[in-house]
Amino acid sequence: MEEVISSKSYRSYTFSEGGFSQVTAELLVEAPLEIIINGQASVLIMFTPRNIMELVVGFVFTEGIINRFSDIEKCTINPVRKPDGEEIIEARVDIASSQASNLAVKGKRVSYSSCGVCGKEGYLDLKSGMPRVMSKRRFSMDVLMGIPSRMRGFQPLYNKTGAAHAAMLFESDGTPIVQCEDMGRHNALDKVIGTTLINGTLPDDKIVFSSGRASLEMIIKTARAGFPVFVAKSRPTSKAVEAAKYYNITLLDLAKNTNRVYSHARRIKGF
Repeated sequence: MEEVISSKSYRSYTFSEGGFSQVTAELLVEAPLEIIINGQASVLIMFTPRNIMELVVGFVFTEGIINRFSDIEKCTINPVRKPDGEEIIEARVDIASSQASNLAVKGKRVSYSSCGVCGKEGYLDLKSGMPRVMSKRRFSMDVLMGIPSRMRGFQPLYNKTGAAHAAMLFESDGTPIVQCEDMGRHNALDKVIGTTLINGTLPDDKIVFSSGRASLEMIIKTARAGFPVFVAKSRPTSKAVEAAKYYNITLLDLAKNTNRVYSHARRIKGF
């Protein structure tokens, strides 16, 4: 399907110098995406309707439902009007029978863009069966510290609405590979991961950058994808640091003109 609009104009009022005046505000679209897997298990995600296929692929991968892109036998995405009149975007995914036992999404659950580890049975369960990142590639701190300034030119939705999160993948020399935006930082990262799976991009020498904070779920997704370096624009959570240490991920934040390396600093040249 063609991608629907990602932002809309709304009338608003602003107060200045003792009075109100009318202004037009460009706002980010929030839309429901229902992912139906093998005709039964489903999840409803609130997202920004852009890079829809990439989000679906990234989500079912980071949820552990598939192990590779080829596990998806068919994926159709269409707008659907529900009996109550609400229009949603529906993604029907058929996965190989060999992966059916991985269906962790039972029944229906709602995953809001900022919900964290929605539907998971517990933090410790996330560790089971997922290998640590084993990349031996080393990275330049100068390259890593230069990434935020390079991001600004790859955030058209943020520049238009002031509300979109971005995730971006870079080569070890700082060359940009993939850029995605969404109302939720988790969704933006899933879109990047989905793109790499579809394109067959190898992860072991890549840097992933997020415009938001590093949370537990963001690190879990990064580990699942196999990226060795996660750079965040703001401070991480405590569980994000613990997970990065466990999964052998080099975690940095570049908040407010500072820099901190929280885990596996050996990957940084000169350390």
